[in-house]
Amino acid sequence: MRYSALFGKSIKTDSADAQLVSHKLLVKGGFIRRISTGRWAYLPLGYRVCEKVMGIIDEEMKALGVQRMEVPTLQPIEIWQASNRDKAFGSEMLVVEDHHGATFAIGATAEGVMAETVKMFSPSYKDLPIEVYQFSQKFRDDKRPRGGLMRVREFMMKDAYTFAENEKLFGESYDMYFQAYLRIAKKLGLKVVPIEADSGAIGGNVSHEFMVESNDGDNTFVVCDKCGYSANLERAEFRREKLNENEKEKKLMVVDQPQWVNTMQDNVKHYGQPLWRYLKNVVYKDSDGKFYIASVRGDQDVNETKLKRALGKEDLVPAQDKDLVKIGTKRGFVHSWGVKNVTYIGDLGLSAVKNYIGGHKEEKTDTINVNHGREFNYQLADIVDAKENDLCAKCKSGKLHLKKGFEWGHCFNIGHFYSKPQKCNFIDKDGRQKPLWMGSYGIGLGRSIACIVEQNHDEKGIVWPGNVAPFDYYLVVLGEDVQILKQANEVYEKLTKQGKQVLFDDRDVSAGEKFADADLLGIPVRLVISAKTNGKIEVKQRDKKENKIISLESLLSV
Repeated sequence: MRYSALFGKSIKTDSADAQLVSHKLLVKGGFIRRISTGRWAYLPLGYRVCEKVMGIIDEEMKALGVQRMEVPTLQPIEIWQASNRDKAFGSEMLVVEDHHGATFAIGATAEGVMAETVKMFSPSYKDLPIEVYQFSQKFRDDKRPRGGLMRVREFMMKDAYTFAENEKLFGESYDMYFQAYLRIAKKLGLKVVPIEADSGAIGGNVSHEFMVESNDGDNTFVVCDKCGYSANLERAEFRREKLNENEKEKKLMVVDQPQWVNTMQDNVKHYGQPLWRYLKNVVYKDSDGKFYIASVRGDQDVNETKLKRALGKEDLVPAQDKDLVKIGTKRGFVHSWGVKNVTYIGDLGLSAVKNYIGGHKEEKTDTINVNHGREFNYQLADIVDAKENDLCAKCKSGKLHLKKGFEWGHCFNIGHFYSKPQKCNFIDKDGRQKPLWMGSYGIGLGRSIACIVEQNHDEKGIVWPGNVAPFDYYLVVLGEDVQILKQANEVYEKLTKQGKQVLFDDRDVSAGEKFADADLLGIPVRLVISAKTNGKIEVKQRDKKENKIISLESLLSV
């Protein structure tokens, strides 16, 4: 490819709204352009990278013996309703009607429709396991798309699905994909950290995310410094330490308290005690109008995903001021016990403190010496975020450290989440119908490209790993001498004939601009032909500082 003929050239300035390095460099280098919020066009350079990424993933899937297929993007809404995925995805799911009045979900994921497809064949145990995958466009009306290709509303995904007869055999398939994802990441030039994760709107109880660590990441996860346990905040388990174990329980007292004391910081200012001494209550409601009060220590924050999982409610939202009026309270005055027609739930950490301050705030009074199990006693569960230096729940001695990153891939143990409501069964050896064990496994192609750039760049531009680079060589010709131009064309033609992919910068621009673009585009090897090379070729690898002069014959023999 001659750069003069390439559609989509580089630009000299960063996008005004770009914050992530990958966003800046992919736009600046002419790889992508935004069509609308959250929707991007892949220009020829970007599409070449996308094809390379797809090829690596496809090759790995074929090596596993997984069969490729494809299901429609428009999926009957009834399939989504069978597992309540329409409610779980909520406003992020796009829905359309055809001219017959039939309603379709525009595919945000494909677990339900894949289960429906397998169900059509009434498989027996002899047909198992069933393992299939596809590359397909996904559509999610994300409220806050950002970061270029990192978080979008429309994207290409490799999504795979396995169906097995029991949990043990399913586990073998799950591990097969887990290991395959590690191999794919390595081929893409990515360093990933597998972590335990929440399955979110996809469903199921067990899953693993593969995180690309980055200070700019939009996900927070924990890693134990002793046993290596890792999990995202929605799944992270930690030990609650006894904070004042030697203190004796005191008698409950009602004390005068100024009306201005409404927040945790107000409490600290008034009483001068650390945050963990106070009770904090947060009110939620579900789509049926039922209310829930989550009670936690003042130094903790409710993790809404954990809360939803503990209550078995996917549709919880924070209560508004008008909702609080309905249960006879207002912000800063929510009681830790005694509110009628609500469900209480507390964090496990409530039992780690004696003699709390708060819990029954009135206009001019509050309570002190409040104890769980005495003044209030309700369900306790893990419903708060882990914090830096919390004790690991697995090894019970290591400390958890918070890290940030981007989710690159995800493996889901779905179990019977879809197969039971959709009656996706198989016939066992005794002729009985049993639900299939199901798993799903996703990798976004655009997210992969963004993650690669996040981990492979320097101050000058992208440094593509060889497996995914749009071209093998960036060929620069300097000067207008006929012999130099002739030599450059000869190098270009012979490398191309040999099967090498070459971007030939034949533009009539300065040497500085050509070298700057070579660094920006990140192609693994830069070749320079000029009067100084004296009939030979200057060769420089993108990730190295030094260069060398070699003959064309030596280059062709590489």
